[in-house]
Amino acid sequence: MKKSIWLICLLFGLSHAALAAAEKRVALVIGNDAYQGVPKLEKAANDATAVGKELGKVGFEVMSYTNLDRRGMNQAINKFIEKISGGGVGVLFFAGHGVQLDGRNFLLPVDIRVDKPNDLDDEAIDMLKVTERLTDAKAKLSLLIIDACRDNPFPKKAGRSIGGTRGLSMPQTPSGTMVVYSAGVNQQALDKLSDGDKSPNGLFTREFLPVISTPGIRIDDAVKKVRSAVIQKAKGVGHEQNPAIYDQTDGDFYFVPAPLQAKGGAPAQQVIQSVDPLAVELSFWDSIKSSGDPGDFKAYLDKYPNGQYSALARNKLAALEKGAAKARSADNEPIRPAATIASAAPAAPSSGGGSIASKIEEMGTMTYLKVTDLRAAKRNGLLFVQAEVTNSDHKNQQLFYRVKWLDSTGFSVWEDEAWKPMVIYGKQKQLISVVAPTPKATDFKLVLQSPENKASDSGSPF
Repeated sequence: MKKSIWLICLLFGLSHAALAAAEKRVALVIGNDAYQGVPKLEKAANDATAVGKELGKVGFEVMSYTNLDRRGMNQAINKFIEKISGGGVGVLFFAGHGVQLDGRNFLLPVDIRVDKPNDLDDEAIDMLKVTERLTDAKAKLSLLIIDACRDNPFPKKAGRSIGGTRGLSMPQTPSGTMVVYSAGVNQQALDKLSDGDKSPNGLFTREFLPVISTPGIRIDDAVKKVRSAVIQKAKGVGHEQNPAIYDQTDGDFYFVPAPLQAKGGAPAQQVIQSVDPLAVELSFWDSIKSSGDPGDFKAYLDKYPNGQYSALARNKLAALEKGAAKARSADNEPIRPAATIASAAPAAPSSGGGSIASKIEEMGTMTYLKVTDLRAAKRNGLLFVQAEVTNSDHKNQQLFYRVKWLDSTGFSVWEDEAWKPMVIYGKQKQLISVVAPTPKATDFKLVLQSPENKASDSGSPF
């Protein structure tokens, strides 16, 4: 038995040694709690330390720091970029205060003291400059995880976030880079789920830690899994927290690759672990909660008739069965404007009426960009969507978009997509063309954001 355990450990160590030899992996983790001029935090340093330990276990050279001043943060970032230049893989994890101003995101050192907005350029760390330097360094992949979507600390109440709104704005994400925020636009990230929550880590970090050492899960799937868990647990305490993912990476990246296969397809080694039944149920629910198939919810209720999510499952099942006939009748429609589809098909909660505007969700009010034509059709069982976007300004405008795929009852049938960037040239039009990832999608919402948006009543992300 001792020999078998030794062999497993040896194989595990060799696999990570091989990873290190194949690519340079470097992680910079910074956790700032002990702020001097703005409210202190409680768990940022713990979050960074825990993430650094896990990344070290999977073959990263870890540079771990807590409570850095501006000079210390700049020195750490300079050293980090040097180490991953020329094809390395870099992970930058920051937990602490962050703010946005005029569409730019700033990470705050512990010695931050700002009297007016312009001071941020000199006193804080500009994320745009960091991403530009990562691009110039020609890193193979850069992953930036920012656990800083918190309330504005200048000068009002405590939280992690001189910016006008809560949270950080959408970043400019260069090729080869993924940026993950622990909460979405205008949302507050939770440090605890209740007064009795004794976890040393915030909600996002405690969900992120296990995926680091999970073999065979791609980075994009890993962060989506974290997002799903965070959304579900935040909703359980009456809070909205939807981690935002901005992905411009190409190819597959794994913290830990899948185990090597022995002859016959069996794993080279098998490790037996105890399994938490509640975790198994949560995994089951996460896998079906966005499904449009009534059979999935029947299967859940058969296995967990009194489960944590049984009431939600029964509600979803009833809605799906009621809308099944309508969904079947909507197949194979000819190409026509989305406004025509909305008026011809039975109204769904997500439709919001028969106009093109009912299919568009703007994060703020578009200033120069406008959807001037929107068409949708079903081909080979999949929903095709084309949107024409017109730029009324003489200058080029940047646009970010993604699609919410819905069923005929207005329920989501697919995970939230990563934001996709595009440039609309001055006084020109650009076409967005997308295809539904599943036949279950019979309706949609096109979600748009632009750095030139005006603030809406709910608060602009810029």
